[in-house]
Amino acid sequence: MARRTHWFRTAWSRLRSGWQLLAAVTLGATVSWFVANRLLGGPHGGDDSAAFYAPTAALIVLSQARGVRLRQAIRVLAGIAVGVILGEVAIWLLGARSTAAVFVVILVAAGVSIAAKAPGVVRNQLTMSALFMVAVVPPNKELEPTRLYDALIGGTIALLITQVAGSRSPLGPLDTEGRRAFAELSGVLDSIRQALQRHDEKAALAALDRARQLDSRTAALRRAVLVADENLRLAIWERRSRPRVQAARAAVDQVDYAVRNTRALARSAVVLARMPDPPPQQLVAALTSLNQLTSCAAAVLAAVVSGDSDTADRHIDQAGKTAVATVQVMAPLLRHEQSLPVSTIISHIRMLVVDLLRSARADKPEVLNAIDQALDLPAVWKER
Repeated sequence: MARRTHWFRTAWSRLRSGWQLLAAVTLGATVSWFVANRLLGGPHGGDDSAAFYAPTAALIVLSQARGVRLRQAIRVLAGIAVGVILGEVAIWLLGARSTAAVFVVILVAAGVSIAAKAPGVVRNQLTMSALFMVAVVPPNKELEPTRLYDALIGGTIALLITQVAGSRSPLGPLDTEGRRAFAELSGVLDSIRQALQRHDEKAALAALDRARQLDSRTAALRRAVLVADENLRLAIWERRSRPRVQAARAAVDQVDYAVRNTRALARSAVVLARMPDPPPQQLVAALTSLNQLTSCAAAVLAAVVSGDSDTADRHIDQAGKTAVATVQVMAPLLRHEQSLPVSTIISHIRMLVVDLLRSARADKPEVLNAIDQALDLPAVWKER
């Protein structure tokens, strides 16, 4: 039932995103054409059909995922500018509409793109612009930068549409995806706990399958960081919020590590569930406490994104206490010889605790030393 609900939510999210993208692309292309061809006119005069480069640029930019549109607009303009220069040089040396000029333009454009390791959109725009100059522009006609002009119009309008879409809540997507990522991680940890508590191999396998899907949530969270960063780059009046995005970006790296360790924990739980003896209850209690630590980390990220430093500090302190309590619950198991799966799970829980502490910026040396001392490890953490 949970998997079916997750599938419907994912399908609905993709459908909604598809409709939003379709609306943005349609609006961007239409407005770009109108502005370039009818409103501004520019080098086209009044109604020159060459203005189709404006909606083309808008389509290229808007078809990219949010978070990389500003970068993509710059790449489109850079590719067109270099292509125009290359075409001009080829015309000056070899003449317009000559086979030699076309051959040299294609060869040089490919060579420059490969040498510069340019992305696909830059290669395409560079080559097309250069070919347009040598093969389409009539000889002896004065050069007018219509293609660059149109690309500037289309790219600007695409970015304006992007900014309008994110102006109401520039950090909203980051907050939403942060909550979803931690909620899914918490759900997986709880599934592992239930599987061990019931000594149920099938439940452990289901938890492992669910853990393998956590990467999609981490990827969505990384995209949300890019979207928030792009929104703030375009919204000058919100520049003071950029440190929040930087803090969230650092937290995402630790969440990624936590996801990897959760998968390893789930695999070890499957092995332990296959053992004839039931798992120690201390592991179940430690997983319960670990889930509470996950909630603390989620609360810290939400507070950081919203700019509520007091709430963040309060949850950071709570995260440190919960982390130490998590390790102390399972510490008695180390006083006796344990099976390999039990020892492995203890190790994974300890690594998960550290990952979550770092994601919550609660990895103070005294907390880390208390964790290691509870496991009879040397205290090696020092003040940074």
